[in-house]
Amino acid sequence: MFPFLAIFIIFCIILTYYIKKGDSSQKEVMENFFEKERLSNGVRKKDISQLNYITIPLEKIPQKLESLTEKEFFSFSEKTMLNLSGISNTELKLQYGTANLDILSEYDSNYTDMIALLPKYIEELLDAGMVDTAQMLLEFAIETKADSRILYKQLLSIYQETKQLDKIDHLILISNELPEITRNLIQKDLSSIN
Repeated sequence: MFPFLAIFIIFCIILTYYIKKGDSSQKEVMENFFEKERLSNGVRKKDISQLNYITIPLEKIPQKLESLTEKEFFSFSEKTMLNLSGISNTELKLQYGTANLDILSEYDSNYTDMIALLPKYIEELLDAGMVDTAQMLLEFAIETKADSRILYKQLLSIYQETKQLDKIDHLILISNELPEITRNLIQKDLSSIN
């Protein structure tokens, strides 16, 4: 009975040690976060005119479908868009100032909404036999670092059907710049073809 008690006591001591170590690590992470947040709230407004704004290449897209989805998609051409995925609000405030947070969030929201609508519009284009336009729009979205797995799958499907398999390597290269969670899933899809 004594060996079991000794093992149990040792286990409790080790468990207590790791819990305290985890608590102190968590406390340090929280302190760092709050310090960074405190600093970000004091950053003055900075110039955002030179950011990488996203514009839909209207001159390359024939508007033939006259569907609600197409009209909604083209309404984004009148909105300012930025892809800020993977950047926290604290980081945005540190880089561009607290006063720019709302407008930058709006620009990112416009981009996110456009990317969310794009798969439906792509399906309509493909159903109408407009493969070239669908491909061009998907390539445009991916060049803007969209991290939508469905967009990559749609473009991969077009590349397979049109025998453009040499372009898959470029998709893998672009996907290397995406956040890790989506990058891994997208690259798994892409590597299953090669």
